[in-house]
Amino acid sequence: MQKILLFLAIVLLSYGANAQTLNDPVYINHSLLLNTDFDSKDGNVTTNLIEVNVTTPAIKVSNKIKVFNAVYYRNSDFSYGNSFPQHNSFPTTLHDIRYSAIIRVQLNPKWEIVAIPRIMIRSDLSQSINENDFFPQVAVLATYAINGNPNFKIGLGGALNNDFERNAFVPLGSLYYDSKKVKVEIVYPNANFLYKQSENFEFGLFASVDGAISRVAQFQIGDDNINYLRTFQLLVAPTASHRIYKQIYGHLKIGFAPIRSFETMNGDFKAIQNQNFDLKSSLFFRTGISFRLKN
Repeated sequence: MQKILLFLAIVLLSYGANAQTLNDPVYINHSLLLNTDFDSKDGNVTTNLIEVNVTTPAIKVSNKIKVFNAVYYRNSDFSYGNSFPQHNSFPTTLHDIRYSAIIRVQLNPKWEIVAIPRIMIRSDLSQSINENDFFPQVAVLATYAINGNPNFKIGLGGALNNDFERNAFVPLGSLYYDSKKVKVEIVYPNANFLYKQSENFEFGLFASVDGAISRVAQFQIGDDNINYLRTFQLLVAPTASHRIYKQIYGHLKIGFAPIRSFETMNGDFKAIQNQNFDLKSSLFFRTGISFRLKN
C-alpha cells in the first residue's frame, strides 16, 4: 500500500506542477541534501541536484488550441562515503533530460483538456545512448473551472508513467485555486500553499515527491546484475520567494527529507530482492531563480 501511495504521489505531483512551469517558464534550482546514513546498511551519501527548465511561449494552433514546448535537465550528483561497500559500483552522476509538449484545448469557458506527451532520457551516460535510455510518458487531464473561474479548477484524468514502475497506468486528480492573496495547489497526497504578502514577497509550504528509473552501467551485487537504479525522495519545507528585479524572482526552501531510497533493478525492470538502499531522514536546502510571467 505504501508503494502505491508513493507512486501516485510521484505521478500526480509531476503533472500538477505544470501550472507552475507555465507561470515560471524559465528557472534554475540547486538542491543540497545533507550527508545521510543508509537506514539498514553501512555507509552514507550526500546529494547535489541542479535543474534547469525552459518553456517556450504558446503556439496558437487555433482559437481553442495552444501548444507549449518545454525542455528540462537535471544533474544528480552523489558523493558516497568510503564505508558504503558499493561506493565504487553505484553511479555518482545521473542525468535526466526531458522534452514535453503541453497541449491545452479550451472546449468552452468551463472545460479544458490538457495533454502532456513527454520523452525522457534517464541515464548515467557512461555508455552509448540507445533505446534503453528513453522513457516515454503521457498524461491527459480534463479540468473544470468552477463557475467559469479560470483560477479555480478541479481536474480528473489518467497517465502512462515511467517514474516508479515500467509503463504503468495511473489515475490523475487535481485542485487549483489562485486569488490575489492565496494560491493553493492540491494533488493528492501533495499540497502547496502560498500566501502572497505583496507583489514582491510570498511564502508558504512546499512538498515534492520525486522518483526516476535510470539506466546505469551494469554492475553486480552478489549474483545479481544491476542495469537500472530507481531513486526516490520526498521533500517537505517552508518556502519563500522574493522579487529581485521586474519579473526575476529568487526562491529559498529549507526543509526535511523524511523518505529517500535507492532501489536496484535488473534488465527486466524487476527490483532486486533485499537490495533496496533506504536512507535516514535529513535536512535539505534549495535555492533558485526564475523568470515569472505577469499573468
